[in-house]
Amino acid sequence: MPEAEVTNRAWRGIDELAGLIGAYCWVEKRIFELSGAWASGPGDGPDGGLEPALRVWCASVSRRHGLLAARWAERLPVRAGVDRAGLVTAPAGRLAGALGAMAAAPHTGVGVGTLVQAVLPRLRAVYGVHQRAASPVSEGSVLEVLTGAQQDLTAEISSGRSLLREGPMGLTRDAAFGAEVERAFAETSVFPAVHTS
Repeated sequence: MPEAEVTNRAWRGIDELAGLIGAYCWVEKRIFELSGAWASGPGDGPDGGLEPALRVWCASVSRRHGLLAARWAERLPVRAGVDRAGLVTAPAGRLAGALGAMAAAPHTGVGVGTLVQAVLPRLRAVYGVHQRAASPVSEGSVLEVLTGAQQDLTAEISSGRSLLREGPMGLTRDAAFGAEVERAFAETSVFPAVHTS
């Protein structure tokens, strides 16, 4: 779908919106789980885990994305005969597998680096496209979450990149994991199309 068509779209049907919000909720929960595990679990730093600054960063990211998942869950449509929890599923495609592979990376730093350099920027881009295309009339409560999420993601990406550059471990994303995550986001038909710049 051409970008102009996506950006000028005036409405989204309730089923499409429910699927989209359910997918957002799933991704946010997954980020909450991954970053929480990295903050509290053993890793590969000199003391057996992430360096303290990255551990604290992961803990705060986990908290924010857990809260964001809850905000998305509150915006799932309430309809007779529809199980709201059943709407929170991984989007079709390779995203679940890509995030799973990132979680299972042999070094915690690779996962954290990929989160900072690939996952969070792609999610911010998806939210940005949705925000520009959303109807204030039918998606007002969704726009409220998108606006706050974009601000949080921008701050997280900036602080995460700064920690990665300055950290003694010299963490960077693994190119293979990063490329896989970016492809998985691009191929997810549920998310609004993000065009390369």
